[in-house]
Amino acid sequence: MTIVLIISAKFSICFCILIGRMYWDLNYISSINIIMPIFNLLKQKDFRLFIIGNSINELAFMSRLTAIGWLSYEISDSAMFVGLVATSASLSMSIFSFFGGVLADKISKPKLIFVSKFIESFIILFTAFLIQSDKLNELSLLILMFCMGIMAALYIPSRMGFVKELVGARLLLSANAVDFGFMTLVGAFTPAITGLIIENFSVQISLYFSFFAYSIHNIIILFLRNKGIVYKIRNQLKIVESIRFILRLNIVQYLLLMMLAVAILVWGLETLAPVIAKDIFELGPTGFGILLSIGSLGATISSFSIASFNDLNINKLLFSSLVGAGISLIVFAFVNNYVLGIAIFGLIFAFGAASENAVSTLTQNSVPDSMRGKVISLQTLTWGFSGLSGLLGGYLSEIYSIQIVIFCAGILIIFFTPIVKPIAINSQRMKIM
Repeated sequence: MTIVLIISAKFSICFCILIGRMYWDLNYISSINIIMPIFNLLKQKDFRLFIIGNSINELAFMSRLTAIGWLSYEISDSAMFVGLVATSASLSMSIFSFFGGVLADKISKPKLIFVSKFIESFIILFTAFLIQSDKLNELSLLILMFCMGIMAALYIPSRMGFVKELVGARLLLSANAVDFGFMTLVGAFTPAITGLIIENFSVQISLYFSFFAYSIHNIIILFLRNKGIVYKIRNQLKIVESIRFILRLNIVQYLLLMMLAVAILVWGLETLAPVIAKDIFELGPTGFGILLSIGSLGATISSFSIASFNDLNINKLLFSSLVGAGISLIVFAFVNNYVLGIAIFGLIFAFGAASENAVSTLTQNSVPDSMRGKVISLQTLTWGFSGLSGLLGGYLSEIYSIQIVIFCAGILIIFFTPIVKPIAINSQRMKIM
């Protein structure tokens, strides 16, 4: 375990060097063979700046996620409460998601990104103060997570919708994959380091670090030259009409089902990671952090692989990633060996990232640009269900076992794979690449 932590520390240093070279040395990127779309994207200054900001944001987010996840299990010793904490944030994110999508189309997306993250950073700071003063209880933690979910509902449609405004429709799949890849690259070392901080220092130290990282992210966002597009076509911005228009599209209906499947059955596993670490592998906070890190590393490799290919068939990518995720979940349910377990955990996240990139690209290209924020809000809504599924998964884990819950998730996601066929038919009809 010590070796893994040393590797994580070296990995984080290399990541910082890479980020620095990306920003300051344009010739470094230009000198690389630009056959792959990833390098063409990174030559764009605003996109590079956006990726750097998002990477630092993910550093803050994963530090907070690891700390709160471990804290919720420590103060309650209940798998169900872990799910309840995730549900608290997910519920508010789902409730306010469409409101966030409407704002994303009416207001400058970078401005909305800044405001939502500014408020969230102070919620985290307040949480750390409560822990340090020994005044945090289960109810206050649930309330704080509910508030963070509201900020996520405002943030996600703007952040995801802004990518297309930076790179255009043709490079959207690669851009989404690069964005997701750098996010998960940060997630590959942050949980392990956060777990080490929690084990040797305290939870609140990791939250103070999260606040500091969010503050840096907000400063970077202010330096973007591209301030986003504000759509002023009123009849397309009315909430009721927008919902009706979007949900009447067959491809959106099928994609919504696919979003729910991936969010609940794949990403829901992340919510239950503290239970998996403690009950299956008998790990402490450091081992829990490493488990999340390996998951993120798998997602990183998957995302950068997608970004490196030209003219990738999105529908075939979606189908193969769903089948792979289902099989990996089924196998993971029978594994008790820690080394083998974390390897398969990384594989699950790799397939999850591939399906997420495919669904995100298809979703954004399925509606007019003036409704992009709103259709992304549907994806945000489904992500909220990943936390809600944590509550159900935690409850079922206490009645049966976490292994049975994981096994059933694998079976269910394979049952969803036939939906890819009507998605492919509709996407070809709409000429979505």
